[in-house]
Amino acid sequence: MCIRDRAVSAPPSLERNPSLVVAATYHREVAGSLERVWENVFDWEHLPWLHAASFRSIDLVAEGSWGWRARVGLARGGELEIELGVDRERECYVARTLSGIGAGTEIWTGLESIPNTGVEVSMEFCLPPLPEAARAALGRRYVELYARLWDEDEAMIRQREAALVRRRSIGDAEPVSSAAVALGPESALRARLPIEIELGGRRFRVVEVGGDLVAHAVECPHRLGPLAECPVEKDTLVCPWHGYRFDRASGRERTGRRLQLADAPRLVRDPVTDVVTARAAEPADTTLRPARSRTKEA
Repeated sequence: MCIRDRAVSAPPSLERNPSLVVAATYHREVAGSLERVWENVFDWEHLPWLHAASFRSIDLVAEGSWGWRARVGLARGGELEIELGVDRERECYVARTLSGIGAGTEIWTGLESIPNTGVEVSMEFCLPPLPEAARAALGRRYVELYARLWDEDEAMIRQREAALVRRRSIGDAEPVSSAAVALGPESALRARLPIEIELGGRRFRVVEVGGDLVAHAVECPHRLGPLAECPVEKDTLVCPWHGYRFDRASGRERTGRRLQLADAPRLVRDPVTDVVTARAAEPADTTLRPARSRTKEA
């Protein structure tokens, strides 16, 4: 990802190109709030991460309240430049392919909130004039692609909404500084790793890394992305939604962003009972070394 000039001389047109032909339409209901869906529309960063099967890279050219423009690398090779313009008054937006594969196409999407249910999404895939058979085949391919993209987007939208609900409830939880939870004997604990625990209203994952038991937060501080299933590679956690990289031990984001994971608990083993307890974090000590190798380097 490479962020370039964010300024734009003029916002994109919100009028349809009359020379284009509607090749296909797609409708679905997304289980999420209109706020979350619009948040997703503006979130250009997630394309090569959440939609890795479709996109391999994205370089931002410009962004603003009008939308965004970016150069996008496709997973199967090739590049294109996309311009996304939004019309919040009409609850719609358009994605135009300015250059590269599919140049000249417009994809118009309308959003309608359905009370207590979700958001109705209506899409029209508008292409330059083509022979009928070619237009129909290309229309089907667009529908198949966007059905998959929306499946992935909806999963993220629902997961983020659930995370926000949990985050709002933390205010009533026990302060982290006074929290502790027993995890059972070390040998039995290792046999059931990885596990998730809750401490002071926040969730953490306990895993084994290089023979050591370690704990880390399971929510990315950027958009509350899920870290509960991502591998710990070279003591680094990579958010599957946007690719943000966090040092497991310090919790700091490794690429210069001012982001910090929630402080992970200390894992303390009672030498008599062998019971491991997760206690409030202390800087520079979030690992429990196995009894067989207390002097091993982290």
